[in-house]
Amino acid sequence: MEDNNKSGRKKEEFNLAREIWEWVYTLAIAIAIAFLIKTFLFDIVRVDGSSMYPTLENNDRLIVTKLGYTPEQGDIVILDSLYKKREAYYSQLASEKGKDELTFFDKLLDRPKLPEALKKVYYVKRVIAMPGQTVDITADGKVLVDGVELNEEYANGVTASIDSSVSYPITVDDDSVFVMGDNRMHSKDSRSSDLGCVPIEALLGKARARIWPLNAISATK
Repeated sequence: MEDNNKSGRKKEEFNLAREIWEWVYTLAIAIAIAFLIKTFLFDIVRVDGSSMYPTLENNDRLIVTKLGYTPEQGDIVILDSLYKKREAYYSQLASEKGKDELTFFDKLLDRPKLPEALKKVYYVKRVIAMPGQTVDITADGKVLVDGVELNEEYANGVTASIDSSVSYPITVDDDSVFVMGDNRMHSKDSRSSDLGCVPIEALLGKARARIWPLNAISATK
């Protein structure tokens, strides 16, 4: 009788261990799927600040799509504001290691040592001009792209230069876009030499819809 009890306890212990393993395995799969969705398909981001007012407001939540996204003029996009500075850091690091460039895995391994000042900081902005187009800002606040004035019903405030070191007209770099916030007097954007034209690779994706607050749910445009 005692042997039967021992056998029953072992079976119980075995089943418990198997159940724990199944939970861990399922959780790992769920985390991996969530990571892939967040990295490649879509994300939910929070608007921080007033640079897109009145189109978007502080603490709005947006759905951002990523897969296969190609920017177009007028899109509201999420961008990595420190992309160029971080890539310059990686280029210097590769040179120090005797490499032409760092691979994705090199950057992944180096991430814990990445300086705090180079970690991703996302901006929400609107695409004003595409690669190769010319942007000009007139003295009376009009925005011209390739000599044609934009109809900017979304813009708030006067559009003016915000950086004395930047002169107009500006021709947008290849594989880059020129962006501005809708709240023109309170936006750090491509008018600043600190950000400048934004590489398309630095775009996280397009903001498709506002899902918070509930009374303001709408497509973004």
